[in-house]
Amino acid sequence: MFKKVLLACTASLALASAGFAQTNISADERAAALREIAELIGDEYFDATRAAAIESQLKELVSSGAFDDFDDAESLSSHLTQLLLEEDRHFSVNYRGMEAVREAIAAAEAAEARRANRDNEPQRAPRDRFAGLRQQNFGFDSVEILDGNIGYIKIDMFAPIEGGMDTANAALGFVAGTNAIIFDLRENRGGAPSMVQYLISHFLEDGGDTLINTFVSRDLDYPNQMWSIPHHPMGHRPDVPVIVLTSGATGSADEAFPYHLQALERGTIIGESTYGAGNPGGTWLTDRGYEIFISTGSARNPITGTNWEGTGVTPDIEVASDHALNQALLSLYPQLIEDTEDDNARRSLEWGQEMLEAEMEPIEISASDLEAYVGTFGIRSTRMDDGQLIYQRDGNPPIQLIALGDDRFAFPGDNMARLVFERDRRGRVISLDLHMIRGRVMANPRTD
Repeated sequence: MFKKVLLACTASLALASAGFAQTNISADERAAALREIAELIGDEYFDATRAAAIESQLKELVSSGAFDDFDDAESLSSHLTQLLLEEDRHFSVNYRGMEAVREAIAAAEAAEARRANRDNEPQRAPRDRFAGLRQQNFGFDSVEILDGNIGYIKIDMFAPIEGGMDTANAALGFVAGTNAIIFDLRENRGGAPSMVQYLISHFLEDGGDTLINTFVSRDLDYPNQMWSIPHHPMGHRPDVPVIVLTSGATGSADEAFPYHLQALERGTIIGESTYGAGNPGGTWLTDRGYEIFISTGSARNPITGTNWEGTGVTPDIEVASDHALNQALLSLYPQLIEDTEDDNARRSLEWGQEMLEAEMEPIEISASDLEAYVGTFGIRSTRMDDGQLIYQRDGNPPIQLIALGDDRFAFPGDNMARLVFERDRRGRVISLDLHMIRGRVMANPRTD
């Protein structure tokens, strides 16, 4: 039996390495490598029945000569990956080389020896296991408050909650008073289930009686269940609208977040169908110089009875990922406007929707019609420049206005005010009024 070494366990999406050199291999070397990989899958893949079938199929392909045209290790790895992806979207085979594998095995054995002798070693200062993740802000890329008091959290990786809890709490705390939450996972490639559990629990009832997910594995005598957190440190928001943005690159644990929210009817998914990798596992090395990512477990949603493996998460609203955020806002604004009774909050939402629609489909006003707005209004003035209406307050830089229709204009990137031109009965502009988001109106009669 050949030696096999588990290099790392992860729920992340395995990505092929970008190698360009070619390593020639003989027919015997090719056959031996394929047998090793087939047997490794047979031993480690989470579904014993399917593992045996995949192992048998690979060995039959070797015997039939299906791999005979591959005379270098790199192209063999690439082709094998494509074949195995039809069985499990996490499979990935790469050739690292004999020397690299020997070094990795030696490093793993040395680390194991150190762990075994740890009790006899002098005490050392604890190592920051999360130093690298800390530099990546534990996957939290940005947190914002969008127009209409809508929270936006962009997460590019789900870090283990053990290290990332403070960062997650800071993000959730920042949007704690918002009317809705948008999670942007369009560039997220996976990570730790513990962060998925932590974030989902925040949007469920307290008490911890919601089964979110079940993991099955050959190494477990019983399923490993993931329940909601009974009392979340940041409280519970079971009623706030939640939207998750996805793309075709969204994979692995990142898919778990929208999948479980969708199954619980607790979130709306907008964007593209996700990659479809639902089985976590680890990367294994063989003596022949190859590494392979093998799924050693599988997620099982208690509501659907399955997961997103091979199919991905199907969005509730399917749209190109580039347009997902705008679509999310367009779907939220009418709902939030209808639900709010506060005049200021409603105005903020209405203005947010108005601005977004104007940005997506600019309102065209001819230069001759814009001329009607040109004039001086006390300390404020408007003029034409290259067919555009320009606004300026004394002592401040000029600003190109965004047309909203009905004699209304907005400032770029500023949704706190509107310019409204008032007309007399003959249609002549007689005043430029500044309407503030909180309801205040500052009238500026025409003075020219």
